[in-house]
Amino acid sequence: MQLRGVEPLKRLEGHRGAVYALSPAASHGHVISAGSDGVVALWDLGGGCDARAITRLDEAVFSLLLLTVPALLVVGTEGGNIHVVDLHNGRERHCFRVHRRGVFDLVAIGTSRFAAAGGDGTISIWDVGADMGCTLWRQIPLEEGKLRGLCHLQQLGWLAVACGAGPLRILDTDLFNELHTLPGHEGGSSCATIHPTKTALISGGKDGHVRGWTLINNPREVLALPAHRGAIYRIGARADGALLASVGRDKAVKVWDGSDMSPVARHDGRGAGHTHSVNCLLWLDEHLVTAGDDRVLRVFRPAAQKG
Repeated sequence: MQLRGVEPLKRLEGHRGAVYALSPAASHGHVISAGSDGVVALWDLGGGCDARAITRLDEAVFSLLLLTVPALLVVGTEGGNIHVVDLHNGRERHCFRVHRRGVFDLVAIGTSRFAAAGGDGTISIWDVGADMGCTLWRQIPLEEGKLRGLCHLQQLGWLAVACGAGPLRILDTDLFNELHTLPGHEGGSSCATIHPTKTALISGGKDGHVRGWTLINNPREVLALPAHRGAIYRIGARADGALLASVGRDKAVKVWDGSDMSPVARHDGRGAGHTHSVNCLLWLDEHLVTAGDDRVLRVFRPAAQKG
């Protein structure tokens, strides 16, 4: 069986500004989106094309993180604030003002901790209690510039940080000491993801390359793939590792074979794709959801055909 192309399924409109962040929702088949209009919206991919607003903020939202136990949504904003919303009633439980610039990414570390990447060059580490309380455990300066992306390497107990100055920094998740520094991307690293079936980190950056890094023994680069004509903003792997997707400034959504990183499909404004920069993506089972500056969420499904 050979994978060829993806099938466009749905176009979702409702945001009044660029969409910067996507997250799975607590309910199966639902997705959460947010962006420059400050609206955090819930969509039912199996239903109609209308969204329900979870909350509205007075500044752009850059990042989202779903915590299932307890049921909380963590929201990172352009101004560096971290809002924590109770998903049962939509009420804000906390608002923390820790970062001096935007919170570009959020990632869970286990079941009771999460990390935030700040535009001020620091990461903040938070403890989450069963009573929905959140406590700042530690804030760690890493660089003078922006920290763009985070990836939890759960099987290794590591945290990868994509730095706007270029490198990928690997920290342990006990004391968050730096273990390795990888050269990353020329012009800046923007995102990273763990390959679900390989001990490898996949990253993207301003150089338009998808780069692969083996994490066995001495971490090093093993793949340099010219993938996009411009910065890559997000890269993500399907849970089974069979497919990866990347999106970026060139308006393209690209899908790659997870075994050898050969191209599977490309969608952009010339077809059923985005007409502006694509900022974020999310795999939900077999569905790929993307969103960007055109204010639209698009839902795709990879199409399997016999080769």
